Amino acid sequence: TLEAPMSRFVFSRFARYFEEVARLGSIRRAAEELNVSASAIDRQLLLAEEEFGVALFERLPRGVRLTAAGEILIYGFRRWQQDLSRIKFEIEELRGLRRGEVKLAVVEEATFDFVPNALASFMQDHPRINLHVTVAEPDRIRQLVLDGQADFGLAFDPQVTPALRIERQARFRFGALVPRDHKLAGQREISFSHCAQYPLIIPDSIGYLREAIEKLALRAKVLLKPMLTANNLSFIRLMVAQGRGIGFVTSLGAEADAKAPGFSYAELSDRGISPASLTLFAAAERQLSAASILALRYFAVYFDDLDRLTARRR
Repeated sequence: TLEAPMSRFVFSRFARYFEEVARLGSIRRAAEELNVSASAIDRQLLLAEEEFGVALFERLPRGVRLTAAGEILIYGFRRWQQDLSRIKFEIEELRGLRRGEVKLAVVEEATFDFVPNALASFMQDHPRINLHVTVAEPDRIRQLVLDGQADFGLAFDPQVTPALRIERQARFRFGALVPRDHKLAGQREISFSHCAQYPLIIPDSIGYLREAIEKLALRAKVLLKPMLTANNLSFIRLMVAQGRGIGFVTSLGAEADAKAPGFSYAELSDRGISPASLTLFAAAERQLSAASILALRYFAVYFDDLDRLTARRR
């Protein structure tokens, strides 16, 4: 076969001689172009033909012409050179020799703990790659990815279609944020119906968290009457810390919430509610840049770390 000798020749001077002779149709002219002797080029060609076991050129009165085997070989060389140029470019990007940009669209809850931790080592290792993070609702994140305005998205339970490619997922249960001086503070688990006996602070937008709270209320046969609704989780956390009511979040960032000065975290004990899936996804048909592929690898490592942590807790 051609494979064994091909690997021996692609990095040798033969490749350069062979391409010049094929391009010019003459050993003599190739020798003049390369500033080497014609006999040196001819010797390399003869050695290659002996190795391959076929003639690569037809010797004509006024030059040479590629044989069918020669055409296959020149095509292979040129394709390999194109691939090598692309690979070199991507390696340069990965080494930080070229500036790159990564655009992320993420759900707000992932910005408290998950995204900063996932990006910290990436930013340290690749300071020349610029990052742009957009915080939005799941439907908006999905559209930004499909429109090419974000390289990939991070959202809870996005509407998945064939146009999206899921890269990683992690499941998180729901919990309550309870003010530090509250009667329910300090518990590891708590039921939704128990929380509902006190003022509640919940998101006002239709999304994964609001839908989960409404399902919990329905199962607990509780009429949902929040004291405060807001479309910003940071604001909800602040109001809980001020003692204004009990809020609800996922277990994403539960350790950080448990250490927060103004409130404690308790996992909801209610069964029958499916955990929320934090999903990392990209557009199925879009080719990501090397910088974006690299960023995805850092996120993948963080997802794997979360899986191991979750397994230890079970």
